[in-house]
Amino acid sequence: MRKKLMLMMSTLLLLLTQLQAQTTVTVTGTITDQQDGKPLSGVTIKAKGTNDATTTNAEGNFKMVVPKSVTILEISYVGYRDMAIRLTGQPLNIKMAEADKSLNEIVVVGYGTKIKKDVLGAVSTVSAKEIANTPATSFESAIQGRAAGVLVSQQNGKLGQAINIKIRGASSVSAGNEPLYVVDGIPITTDNLSSTSAPTNALADLNMNDIESIQILKDASSTAIYGASASNGVVLITTKRGKAGTSRIDFSYYTGTQKPTGKRAFLDAKQYVDYFTQAALGAANQDYLAGYYSTLQAAQQDYLNYVNSRFTRYSAGTNDWQTAKVNTNWQDEAFQNAPISEYDLNISGGDQKTKFYVSGQYLDQTGILVSNSYKRYSGRANLEHKVKDWLTAGINLAFARSLNSRVSNDNAFSTPLQIVALSPITPLIDPRTGLTTGALDPNTGAPNTNYPVYYNPLLSVIDGFYNTLVNRTVGTFYATATLTKQLSFHTDFGVDQLNQFEESYYGRLTARNTGVPNGSGFYGTTQVLNLTTNNYFNYKANFRQKHDLDVILGTSYTDRSYDFSSANGEQFPSDAYKKLINAASKT
Repeated sequence: MRKKLMLMMSTLLLLLTQLQAQTTVTVTGTITDQQDGKPLSGVTIKAKGTNDATTTNAEGNFKMVVPKSVTILEISYVGYRDMAIRLTGQPLNIKMAEADKSLNEIVVVGYGTKIKKDVLGAVSTVSAKEIANTPATSFESAIQGRAAGVLVSQQNGKLGQAINIKIRGASSVSAGNEPLYVVDGIPITTDNLSSTSAPTNALADLNMNDIESIQILKDASSTAIYGASASNGVVLITTKRGKAGTSRIDFSYYTGTQKPTGKRAFLDAKQYVDYFTQAALGAANQDYLAGYYSTLQAAQQDYLNYVNSRFTRYSAGTNDWQTAKVNTNWQDEAFQNAPISEYDLNISGGDQKTKFYVSGQYLDQTGILVSNSYKRYSGRANLEHKVKDWLTAGINLAFARSLNSRVSNDNAFSTPLQIVALSPITPLIDPRTGLTTGALDPNTGAPNTNYPVYYNPLLSVIDGFYNTLVNRTVGTFYATATLTKQLSFHTDFGVDQLNQFEESYYGRLTARNTGVPNGSGFYGTTQVLNLTTNNYFNYKANFRQKHDLDVILGTSYTDRSYDFSSANGEQFPSDAYKKLINAASKT
């Protein structure tokens, strides 16, 4: 009897299983982030029209049994857009996109913050997440193409050079078009402090990876609180802060190489000789027709003799030009392999009373132009402490030290790309001296002042330098007191001190370019000190959940001092002595 009962139960169970298989279906799939492809765990998957639901595991995978009548799965996850997925009978590969929370973002506007949907002025926001992992050495390059109405353009390929930012186009014909830059509430120095016509970029001292967000205020309503200094717009930069919770250590590193693009095509040796030969014959024909020669043959021979002698001179006194034995691509000599490496380390954390963020960075970048490089060491410490329930104080302190090995002005023959003026039949190494072309006169042994046809910029690379060293400290101390639920008082004091040292030396080999036979040197110092203090009351109130009132009353004071000094010297005892104190003549 017992065996018969067990057999009947097994048969019933089998029938139920078969019935369920006929009325249900098993669904499997994987859910990932649309942007970075990482798996999402804890995503809720619900069969539409039923109470059947499940969640994804740590690998983003899920498996559930649903009635055969179900055709739609409802997917939901905090911070992501809800989705409705139609079943296809195949494993699902679902990519979820983050929800658009831009209207609820907190943006910095003037002396305070607002929810973006409540801002009436034109404001663009670029977050740290958008510029993270961008292989750029300055934040202006990183925001290029990321903010509507903001034009970012680089003047040339030189490192540490000024980058132009125009907000809503140019606002002035003769005056500057650069916006006002404010870091953590303090306007900072952004002037071109170069002693030459090749501008420098004061913003290059700012570590892009320390930035939490960038707000760009574009129109009159959003920039009005800064007055006339904001006529070209305002770029508000907020640096990172520590967050309460488990402390974290982040380290990042990237390396790569850079190379020039869009190189120009120049005449090779054969084309060069043919071109000038045809020019000589054309000139001979014109002079013959003008009556300066009795026969065309005499005119042609005279001009060919002249141009051939020039070819021989350009070819370092040889006849190599006749067989195109020398075919120098001078454009390639102006460029170099350009590696770049950046190391970043930051530590952040805190609790409900104290929050901290400490970072350090080392950047080493070689430029695509010979003799051009940029190195930067920077550090930051942001600390905030809740002294009392009603009083919060903090300090933001950043230091940067940068060394920029620069090249000459664009309009100088000593700048690398002017090298393309040299002819392709001129050898890189002069066979008469075994040195770089133009270094020494083969007859006198003195620096060459007549060969090649133009000054060779490589001589400035070999026997010269132009360095700019910058030490910069930007710091802010602030305190905020909550006087009542609606009324608070804020005070801050900021310092931006920039010390710049420029030094150059061009030795004997550069005499043809400098006009000084025994070397010339330059030393210049610039110090800019900005002191800023803001003190204001802020009253915020909400009436009947319909109307908001935000009033600021206070003062802002800025004191700016600028000091510059320079000295020049000539006639150095030898190229081994390159400091200005060694110059015989202080000019």
